[in-house]
Amino acid sequence: MANSGARPLELVCPRKGPAPGRLAMAPAEPTEIPDDADIEQALKEAREPLDARLTTPPRTGALRPEKTSHLHIAIWGDSHMAAAFFSDQLLRQLAGPAGPNANTVSSRFVHAGVGHGGVRALVQKTCLTGEWAREMAYAHGDAAAAPGPGMTSLVAKKPGAMLALDLRDAQGLARHTRLQLLHHGDASGPARLAISVDGEVETQLTLTTQAGPNALALSTDVALSTLQIRVLEGSFRFQGIKLPESATPASTAAPLHLDLFAYPGATVAGWVRSDLAYLASWFTDQPYDLALIAFGTNEGNDPRFNEATYRDTLNKALGNFRQVFPQTQCVLLSPGDRGIRVAKSKTAKANKATKGNQKQAANKQDPKAKSSKNNTAVKPKTSPPSTPAANLLKYSRIHAQIGQIQTELAAQHGCLAWSMQEAMGGVGSAYTWARKNPPLMAPDLIHFTAAGYRELANRFMADFGLTAP
Repeated sequence: MANSGARPLELVCPRKGPAPGRLAMAPAEPTEIPDDADIEQALKEAREPLDARLTTPPRTGALRPEKTSHLHIAIWGDSHMAAAFFSDQLLRQLAGPAGPNANTVSSRFVHAGVGHGGVRALVQKTCLTGEWAREMAYAHGDAAAAPGPGMTSLVAKKPGAMLALDLRDAQGLARHTRLQLLHHGDASGPARLAISVDGEVETQLTLTTQAGPNALALSTDVALSTLQIRVLEGSFRFQGIKLPESATPASTAAPLHLDLFAYPGATVAGWVRSDLAYLASWFTDQPYDLALIAFGTNEGNDPRFNEATYRDTLNKALGNFRQVFPQTQCVLLSPGDRGIRVAKSKTAKANKATKGNQKQAANKQDPKAKSSKNNTAVKPKTSPPSTPAANLLKYSRIHAQIGQIQTELAAQHGCLAWSMQEAMGGVGSAYTWARKNPPLMAPDLIHFTAAGYRELANRFMADFGLTAP
């Protein structure tokens, strides 16, 4: 495709219309982190059954040392990985004094989750106009039957849908003159697209009608900055972009390669439901040396969570992973600790009721205190019930169970396991991390701050003895 490189490079997304009106919702009741006394009471009451029920998942293990440079790493996971704070810190540590940059880190895939909130991919900006639907293999049958490399798909629902991407690197430099547009071939009929690079003249083309995974090769005269895809006719399922491997000798190529396939809300069920032959077709050229598999938070959030069901799902998922990547060293990362916020009003009302009861008791003991008309003592009001202490550790305990199951099954499938929760300090540690300065836990007590993810990455590196090459 012809491009001069002379046009303005900034990608400007069309302005969206006003959001559809929504019914007014009552403001949510303000919440807060439980106080230390309640947390300590919850830990005290739970300690005995926890100790009897669970064993501490081991955090450490030796990664194979035979390859310490030119590592190819892949990460599949949920929102904890999608934000890329954890992986960025890994790269800072592994890249050495020079830090991660285009000369030290390369990547091969841009998955179809681009543009979704909480997803950081190899794009500076994403614009979506028209009707698109996001489909994930763990939740959608069509996406599982035709999974992209990230087990996500972006589906144009009507002609006129447009996707635009700024593919420059973090330094704002255009680096690619070749790429592959990954899409699903629909045998029901041809799809026509209009594609332009750097805002120049569109090129219209008809996609192959061959059913299955397809890759449309694009090349440009000069390194491209922006890519725009407009659907003119037919069905179009976008599954990502594949960037070319470096043609430079191994001695001068970037010493690290990372592909991040993570999406908020994802579960390991994507590895169970996906068509394995279809999925494996994206990974035929370069095997990964190391894969991190980081799921569990969304499974633990399911009110129907069941240990036996989760164990069966994870066992199938790891078996499928091994079919696609039989030689790849793998590490399961179980979720961090999770806390529960309590309503501020409960604490305030309880304190107020307690003070009122104390005053009434004092008046009852004072002979000069006023009595009611019938000269009977006023019955003290009972303070409203507060959140049971055990509830404060509800998700902590589930995450500990998930960590234990992951540890057991990792060993059976030739993988290692590492527990974020244990790295934090164990059950109940979310409350401690939330009160650190600066906080390491996000206000929702589920996710982490950027500093928290960096701390977890540092502890992961330390536990596995990883150092810069």
